[in-house]
Amino acid sequence: MIQQTSLVVVLALTACLLGAAWQADNDSSVRSRIVGTWELVSTVEYLTDGSKRPYPEVGPNGKGFLMYTADGHMCAAGMNPDRPAWHDSNKPTDAEKLRAMEGFSGYCGRYEIDAASHTIYHYPEVALEPGFVGTRQKRPYTFDGEILTFSDKDTTPGVERYEISWKKARPI
Repeated sequence: MIQQTSLVVVLALTACLLGAAWQADNDSSVRSRIVGTWELVSTVEYLTDGSKRPYPEVGPNGKGFLMYTADGHMCAAGMNPDRPAWHDSNKPTDAEKLRAMEGFSGYCGRYEIDAASHTIYHYPEVALEPGFVGTRQKRPYTFDGEILTFSDKDTTPGVERYEISWKKARPI
């Protein structure tokens, strides 16, 4: 009976260790896949009335980059390339500054991967929006070939969920 109990304990411990090793390998596999630079493909907000629209910050022709480093840092930036240029780049008006800010989003910080739940967590340490700093940003992800997509429910009034797609940038 003691031998049988010992065998069960050994098997249980082995299963736990293998599960932990598989999880680490899985997180490592996702990390190796995401490390690098990604270019924005599209942004979509699905509205509660059934319609959809691109993120207002970046507009329908949004440009952006998402970068992940192997040491656990990330940076994301997006802009509306159609926002108007300043008439005098040395002295923009307050209205021009506001339009520029409304057409841009960005933050950088650390990230963690939870491969089991297909979620990457971003921890902004610098951000255009002051209230973003120090938050934990959940980014449920999927891969479809070369496309990385974040998609989740949204708490913005009138918005049901969002979807942001990125494509791995080619080396220069």
